Amino acid sequence: MTQHGIGKIIRMGQLIDAESKHTVVIAIDHGLNGAVPGIDNLEPALEKIMAGNPDAIIMSMGVAKRFQHLFSGRGKPSIIVTVDRRFGATLPDQSSRGETYCLAVAVEDALLVGASAVKMLMIYGREDLKAHTDNAQAVTEIARQCDRWRVPLMLEPVLWGSLVTEADLQNIEILKHICRMAFEAGADILKINYTGDVSTFREIVETCPIPIVILGGAKMDTQRDVIMTVSGAMEAGAIGVAFGRNVFQHPNPTGMVRALRQVVHEGASIGSALDAL
Repeated sequence: MTQHGIGKIIRMGQLIDAESKHTVVIAIDHGLNGAVPGIDNLEPALEKIMAGNPDAIIMSMGVAKRFQHLFSGRGKPSIIVTVDRRFGATLPDQSSRGETYCLAVAVEDALLVGASAVKMLMIYGREDLKAHTDNAQAVTEIARQCDRWRVPLMLEPVLWGSLVTEADLQNIEILKHICRMAFEAGADILKINYTGDVSTFREIVETCPIPIVILGGAKMDTQRDVIMTVSGAMEAGAIGVAFGRNVFQHPNPTGMVRALRQVVHEGASIGSALDAL
């Protein structure tokens, strides 16, 4: 990573534990699409998450500005600012895959609120080729800004377009392609779906030149499912997680963050992590 300059190396070190080389990231940027259960009352929700000692939190600029007092001081989680928006409907909480996308934050502005990194989407499977190229152009622009300001770019390549089928979502070759394309676009770390299988996910990890964390997606049925998913991804070579609903919608968010830390940083068994809950 020396080719990126010392600033980016230092900021990556703020995201990833120096001893384990792994990371537990919690995402709370869901509010960009409206009020979400679990983080609708944001400050106490943040306090519960932070009590579990995550390494970083993905958030909007609004949260980073308003809750600076929670992130000030030694030992606090690093800030990752979401810099883009995807629109599926003009009313909140409407179900739509949508085609419209825009940049919302410049990297320089994210730095002004103390960000250690920025995160954005790279969406595949859209029907509108212009929407796809607009997204690709936005990724290129943010990657350029990240290199200029020495800021790590967490890129989330996802199959969210209207042309995507259920078979595509399980196609390992497609997943390998979008991860490679995200790396080529300038990402420093990828946030992707876990395939549900150690061997297939290992294939993706081993062919990707940059670190991978898994996203949580929709809330899983049980906390055992959550821990098993994390354990499998770590066995396959992921460096950690970037979970949202499976933490902030859990009855014990603090305990869930601690359980994730046990698996990610300590290599704890599924049973031991569940005992923490």
